[in-house]
Amino acid sequence: MKLPSLQKIVQDSRRTFSRFPLALACGLLGTAAALILTDREGPDRASVLYNALFAFTLGFPLLVTIPLVAKKWSWSNLQLFGVQAISVFALVIYAASIPSDIPHAPLVHLYRHLLLTLGLILLVLFANYIGSGQQNGFWQFNKTLFFRLLTAALFAIVLFLGLSIALAAMDKLFGMDVPGKRYGELWIAILGFFAPLFFLSGIPEDLDDLDTSDDYPKGLRVLAQFILAPLVIVYLVILYAYIAKIISQWSWPQGWVSRLVLSFSATGIFSLALLYPIREQIENRWVKSAIRWFWIVIIPMIIVLLLAIWQRISDYGITESRYIGVVLAAWLAVMALYFNLSKTKGLKIIPASLCLLALAISFGPWGIFHVSEQSQIKRLQEMLISNKLLVNNRLISSSDTVRTDDSRQISSIITYLYDTHGYSQIQQWFNQSLAIDSAGTSGMRKEPEEVAKLIGIKYYATPRNLGDSWAEFASDRRRAVAIAGFQHLILDQYIRPDERGQKFAADGFSYIVDTSLWVMTFVNMTDSAVAESLEVNLHPLIDTLIAEYGPGGGEDIPPPKMSISVIGATLKIEVCLKRIHLQRKNDVLTPTFYSADILYSTEK
Repeated sequence: MKLPSLQKIVQDSRRTFSRFPLALACGLLGTAAALILTDREGPDRASVLYNALFAFTLGFPLLVTIPLVAKKWSWSNLQLFGVQAISVFALVIYAASIPSDIPHAPLVHLYRHLLLTLGLILLVLFANYIGSGQQNGFWQFNKTLFFRLLTAALFAIVLFLGLSIALAAMDKLFGMDVPGKRYGELWIAILGFFAPLFFLSGIPEDLDDLDTSDDYPKGLRVLAQFILAPLVIVYLVILYAYIAKIISQWSWPQGWVSRLVLSFSATGIFSLALLYPIREQIENRWVKSAIRWFWIVIIPMIIVLLLAIWQRISDYGITESRYIGVVLAAWLAVMALYFNLSKTKGLKIIPASLCLLALAISFGPWGIFHVSEQSQIKRLQEMLISNKLLVNNRLISSSDTVRTDDSRQISSIITYLYDTHGYSQIQQWFNQSLAIDSAGTSGMRKEPEEVAKLIGIKYYATPRNLGDSWAEFASDRRRAVAIAGFQHLILDQYIRPDERGQKFAADGFSYIVDTSLWVMTFVNMTDSAVAESLEVNLHPLIDTLIAEYGPGGGEDIPPPKMSISVIGATLKIEVCLKRIHLQRKNDVLTPTFYSADILYSTEK
């Protein structure tokens, strides 16, 4: 393979700059903003650089698309300038709508940015081929982008590893102090400027010629036919077996199945898209049948997906993830109708419809964020009213005890609002400000535990979502554990099936855990004889935690509630669990792993 000369590299770079000047300017300025923000010392604080960074990352795919469309449709220089000027103005408006205190702002701003960025990336894929025809050109264009993206990623990783080794060498061999953040800044510089420049330089200039190209790399066929297709079949067998189980047991589908349905759909669509150009070849007629049958067999899965999501919505209301699940299920249903009924069966509809969908749900009263927030606020309002805590939109004290389940759900909604949307929509219920600063401009807001206290309920930390078959309890690491009254402290003991004991020869103390991981046996040795043996059974402790925090587990549990003590004649033990992970089998929870600190005292 002949390597390009330095002169050709410079020429290609100049040509790329002349084709995509504003897009590369966004890449360069966005990289500069990210580097400055990364290099700053001290706590996170508001900065207009966050606004700029969000606008530049959104502007890159948009300002890549516009010159391509202009070249494809032969726009005049004035038309190109006008559209680019409008786009830059829209980006400035968008930047002004982003809070400068992003590190402390609700996540809704980040989620909306990711959704808009996804929509604009999808726009790059099909904008040059709006309208009928040029199905092959569309496929060849996206094939080129796909390979260029993989190559750019590979080169970026190799370049980063090489330069990182060089930095490490200067640090270790020459005594230069290279802070750890320099490696992060190096990656940002490569990913923000080198990779986009390399990627854009590989985009074909004459897009019309692509429609007559018959280039089809063999690697794509291997990937689609021998890697992705078997995965699709595996997903298909599992999902249809699960559907049979639902019908036979007449049970409601579990929420986790939605992930498998979406994985099956994405893998199947991608693999069939890779095989699309060879579907008319005599030896590959099976591809046309596969495309037709794929959109038939997916219909029952769409129904299962909707049922699984609807169950969660009926129990806990709408959130962003459930909203997206419903929208994707509806999109899959429309695609199934299109590919089963349409004669053309063009692939362009897939990125085009997803692009319009991503942009449409980003804003407005119908949008993902407004609907999700209002759904959760409505649930919170109804629970507060039913518990006589909210009257005429004002919180009042109540002598009635709030049920544990209601307190847990209220805590969960407060945590959701804190993380995703902030408290602006419920501030009217409170006499006190829910913001940390009096002006409410910093974006910092009271912790969910403080808001729960203002409401007058006990706060329950939301456990990590481990699925229906798992549970986890974790202690609050911000609280200290008292060690008074004990002689020794053993830190960070990890108990799992392959490591169930420890011996401390210095004082003859040891422990072992039975195969079920429920019972710990502690032994005190005196002159090679067993002075005393004590057992600690974790069953009562776990039962108490489940009764208080629920079968799904809990976070930030006070250490005393995660501790259990036993006292013997010569041995005194306290086991302070830090985290315990359990698996549910046949409705029975059993430990799979836990970590603990052990306090003990011995008398010889």
